[in-house]
Amino acid sequence: MMNTEAESTEKSPESTPGAPTISLASEQNRCADESAPAGDVESHRDRESSRRDASDAKKMVKGPEERLFDKVRTWVDVFPWLRLVRVCRVAGGPVWLTHCFLVFAVWFAGAVWLTQNPEHVAFDSDLQQPMSVRSVLGLAIGTVASPSDAFIPRLPFANEWTGGLPGGEFLSQRWSWVLVVWTIVLWLPTSMALVRVGALLTAGRDTPSYLVTFGDAFRRIGRGVLVVVLPTLVATFFAGIVLGLNWFSNWLGGPSDVGNWANWLTLPIVLPATLVAAVLILGGRIATPLALASLMVEPDPDPLDSLSRGYEYTLRRLPQLVLLIGVATVISAVVVSAWAAICRVGGSLCGVVSAPNPALIACLELLPAVVAIMFLWAMTGGIYLLLRQSAGGQEVEEVAVASDHWKAPDLPPVQSPPTV
Repeated sequence: MMNTEAESTEKSPESTPGAPTISLASEQNRCADESAPAGDVESHRDRESSRRDASDAKKMVKGPEERLFDKVRTWVDVFPWLRLVRVCRVAGGPVWLTHCFLVFAVWFAGAVWLTQNPEHVAFDSDLQQPMSVRSVLGLAIGTVASPSDAFIPRLPFANEWTGGLPGGEFLSQRWSWVLVVWTIVLWLPTSMALVRVGALLTAGRDTPSYLVTFGDAFRRIGRGVLVVVLPTLVATFFAGIVLGLNWFSNWLGGPSDVGNWANWLTLPIVLPATLVAAVLILGGRIATPLALASLMVEPDPDPLDSLSRGYEYTLRRLPQLVLLIGVATVISAVVVSAWAAICRVGGSLCGVVSAPNPALIACLELLPAVVAIMFLWAMTGGIYLLLRQSAGGQEVEEVAVASDHWKAPDLPPVQSPPTV
């Protein structure tokens, strides 16, 4: 009996139900408060009260508000299209500018010669005429070539875009197969490299290396050709169905101005096939560049997956796509206008200081078009990342980067960590 009482008295207060518990930390804080001056005790109590208020405020923010506040870190989280401003750095790269100018000069000379117009074979004197805004847009869009250009004429208002540019009428006509192949061969590697540069700049990374970027482009050049050619092949298949059924219905029912019974009988097949072929060709003007961007951005690119992404973003997110194209056009117009002003001042100086130099004046007139082409392809990479973020929630910063890609080291934080 005495042993039982001794054991019960030796038990700690924690084992007794309902007994008050006193922690060592609280006891030390109480002793420190009793031994500290009154002013220190008041300041300590104020700090404890502010901590409790902050903790209560954090507990009040729950649900969708908490997720919204966590995601909004900078202005680009509120206005994602501000990321496209970073693409302006591509216009200041001398290596990229020189490369695109040389490619453009060779392409334009070959395109004018392939039009088989003798008066534009020697175009050195004709290019002295000032280039208009419509001609700059026409030449930039002309680099987006498709095999469908060989049997379907360009849009009717393309002739207005190229007004005032000698030799530019080939953009408003149905291209020859030689001209289509010439444009694809010459511009496809450069366009693939530029979309990758634009995507990396939009993602907040540094300008990639020239050699590394073109190495990536040439490793994927075969899949890039498939991306460019495949929409036209599929559209040709549906167009063949339409032509075959039209021929069969006319042979079966006989020609008629209002259509025979066989034409109306085959209409449920002919009409959808015609619309599918038209969507593939017209939508491919935008879907193909977006597919090339997917090919150069994703870590494991696939031509079919890239094309499906391009057409999905073009057709299902058309309002957002138009908005991003408008923002990219405004940003590009500012930089291209600045380059045009520089070239205009440079051309005036050439006439004042010395005798006019036709070759120099021609290069100055073509330089704004080169900058516009660079922006067209680089902005495509940035627009693709923004559309991908909107469609699947994937972060813009998630871009496949080679292991030898140089990245600037992170800057140290401005604020020092709080001391405990």
